[in-house]
Amino acid sequence: MSSKLKAIIFGIDDVLYDATLQSSSARLSAVKAMIEAGLPVDVETGYRTLEEIVKTVGPDNTKHFDMLLEKLGLNWTPSVVAAGVVAYRSTSPVFLKPYPDTVPTLLTLRDQRYKLGVASEGKSVKQWQKLLSLGLQHLFDSVVTSEDLKLEHLTETVLKRELDELGAQPPNTLFVTVNLDKIDIANRAGLITVRLRKGEAKLEKPKGSQPRYEIKTLSEILQILAKL
Repeated sequence: MSSKLKAIIFGIDDVLYDATLQSSSARLSAVKAMIEAGLPVDVETGYRTLEEIVKTVGPDNTKHFDMLLEKLGLNWTPSVVAAGVVAYRSTSPVFLKPYPDTVPTLLTLRDQRYKLGVASEGKSVKQWQKLLSLGLQHLFDSVVTSEDLKLEHLTETVLKRELDELGAQPPNTLFVTVNLDKIDIANRAGLITVRLRKGEAKLEKPKGSQPRYEIKTLSEILQILAKL
């Protein structure tokens, strides 16, 4: 193992699995089910409106389908909302699977005796549900979410807590994420940043500080470590 690098911290969504594909597929399935249950719009309008709602209120809000009816100027209809909920819940788990290289990469890193952690924003239970459903929870030495620190978003404070739990220092730690805003935060915290070009943000260009490295697949981390 490199004498310099001691730990690697990962995000979850689009880093360990294709969260973009999961959420878009589940929302599309929900809209189609709602239309079959009587929602009087076409699929494109319903899906586009739902996506706008999620971006506005956040993915953790539990009233997306209720808001969809309101946004479309329609009366609240419980059977239509329920159809969306059932379709979403049945579709979402189908896509909650690790990337093909996620488990092999994490196992190799553990064999090389790196400390592995997760730093994620959002509800703690929801983030743990993802890790458990993905079957990855046992591969990490520590998991810290923003809610653990009573925060809504990932901040330098969240990263510092994760570093403390891993017993690592910023210059000796990689941080892997798809999100450019989180790259800026991790750069300010002094971590070695790695941008994984996956998900919705893969074509975005940095407006702030640059990631130290960019990769297209998770397994490319091993190449970075070999160079370091």
